[in-house]
Amino acid sequence: MMKIEMKMNSTTLTSAGHPAPPIKMSLRKRILTPLICSVFAAVGIFGGISSLFAGLICVVVHSVISGDTVFDQAGTLLLIVAIPMILVGSVFLDEIGGQK
Repeated sequence: MMKIEMKMNSTTLTSAGHPAPPIKMSLRKRILTPLICSVFAAVGIFGGISSLFAGLICVVVHSVISGDTVFDQAGTLLLIVAIPMILVGSVFLDEIGGQK
């Protein structure tokens, strides 16, 4: 059998642009504290999930009541808004631990 050797060289990634100024990074660290990120993550994730359930309830109510437009529009809006809310909540969830 042939023995295959792999050699891995260390590579570094460099930014093509200029690094962010220290003032901007400092402002980001002050605004996005773990507490604020936790609150936004909770609102985004749990708000999105509750929006899904409320939207489903509105769709069910719309199917029972004939000629209804309010529950139809509200259900559609809640179901559409749920996806971006969950995504934004997950972004803030990732930012909680990334500030070291």
